[in-house]
Amino acid sequence: MASSTHTFRSRDEYKKAKELEEARKSGQIAPEVDEEGNDINPHIPQYISRAPWYLNQHAPSLKHQKSQLEKDREKYDKLGAWYARGESGTKSTKYRKGACQNCGSQTHKQKDCMERPRQRGAKFTNKDIKADEIVRDVNLDYEGKRDRWNGYDAAEYKKVIDKSNRLEDERKKQRAQELEDKMAAGKGGKEDSGSEPDDEAEFKLKNEAEVLLEQKDEGTPASVRNLRIRESTAKYLLNLDVNSAYYDPKSRSMREDPTPQIDPEDKDYAGDNFVRLSGDVRKLAELELHAIKAAEENRQLPHMQSDPSLTEMLHKNFKSRKENQESKLRQDVLSRYGGEEFERVNPDVLLEQSEVYVEYNHDGKVIKGPKAANPRSRYPEDVLEGNHPAIWGSYYDKKERKWGYGCCLQTTRNAYCTGEEGKKAKLASEAEMMKRSVELKKEREKRARELEAREKEAEKSEQELQEESEQKVKQFMKQQDKKDREFQPDERKRGYNSLSGGNVDVTEEEMEAYRRRRIRSDDPMAKFISES
Repeated sequence: MASSTHTFRSRDEYKKAKELEEARKSGQIAPEVDEEGNDINPHIPQYISRAPWYLNQHAPSLKHQKSQLEKDREKYDKLGAWYARGESGTKSTKYRKGACQNCGSQTHKQKDCMERPRQRGAKFTNKDIKADEIVRDVNLDYEGKRDRWNGYDAAEYKKVIDKSNRLEDERKKQRAQELEDKMAAGKGGKEDSGSEPDDEAEFKLKNEAEVLLEQKDEGTPASVRNLRIRESTAKYLLNLDVNSAYYDPKSRSMREDPTPQIDPEDKDYAGDNFVRLSGDVRKLAELELHAIKAAEENRQLPHMQSDPSLTEMLHKNFKSRKENQESKLRQDVLSRYGGEEFERVNPDVLLEQSEVYVEYNHDGKVIKGPKAANPRSRYPEDVLEGNHPAIWGSYYDKKERKWGYGCCLQTTRNAYCTGEEGKKAKLASEAEMMKRSVELKKEREKRARELEAREKEAEKSEQELQEESEQKVKQFMKQQDKKDREFQPDERKRGYNSLSGGNVDVTEEEMEAYRRRRIRSDDPMAKFISES
């Protein structure tokens, strides 16, 4: 059953194997034994008990089901094996060949030396030779490499405990001294009558997430947990829509705004991201953006994390120089082109009032009262040129796509005005050109119709010629069929001049009939044609 042989078995062999398997399951025959002498449970399915063919296990065994990592674990070090930290090996008094030229240690080279570079190395001075490090090759497996506590010495935590005990002793001494001072001052009545407050509760760390201590009266401390007020609504109840902002129950955070449809001034909570973008977050973002742009422009700036004060000072200097440059450029433009008087605002105009009554609708349009004056253009308006009674731009020619004068319809600027006569002449010329274009269009259409008729006639005549030629071919084929039926194979009945070629002209139709009737030897249907 547990054999890994996958050879072909005959029907009788298969039947015997099934009977043997049933006998082992019923307990009539002893179960199979593997290489190590262990019994193999006969109720194990074959897909588990039979080894794959590539393992080449010819004897019954369950070895292939065991973990193969046990052999590999012997190659790796056990948990707890770690590098020797702070320990040193033997120390030599003389420089040895192949050692570090800087410090004289035998376990590393000069480029890997962690000592301060000497002016003259140990190779040349033979002084202050450093001890050799203890080099240990730690070979860890997958779990050992990722064990965060591997190599940790539990005895080091004793220092933390000792420090905590010393602090606790100092607190007790301080508390006892305070009580003695109060007793000496005559304020120890309550302490004598009541119980002494718990030192552990008194000096407990007061983190925001931990228990806070609220002491209403001396000697009666009361612990109050830093929970939300019962009247305040939980974040996940602000918007019950399933598609609203996501609430993380583990961290109790909701980064997006759960009620974006409400006015920001009317809501108490706008998401955790709103708090994160307030305060000095924007300044920090501007500082990071300044550092990124400086790096893109290959400008050397100090690192933000290593030297934040210097980075912020350089950013402020950059902003001030940029503002000074922009103001200088603006002053140059105003001094060259003018316009400074338009930027000055009269303070009296800002405070003046008017008694003109004006009403507006919800669209901002004036319902009642004087309408706002139309703004004037900076360019000169209503300026007549030459003897034109109309201004330039009062006429637009759609065909030529040019502006002109509306008085004479001329599109050339500063041209002499021809008045109504020029206008009539231009309209007449346009009408004549329109008429001429219509005639040309009709003539082109007439030519196109004639050309189309000629093409149709040519096509028709060509089709008639083809039909006539096809009729002649069919007629010649019928004549040839008739001659073949009347053909006499007897030479005595043949005519006198029947084989003479004569002066006979062969037409194209006759040749086509001959080609159609000819039997080709390579034609696969030739046999059926001859039989028919």
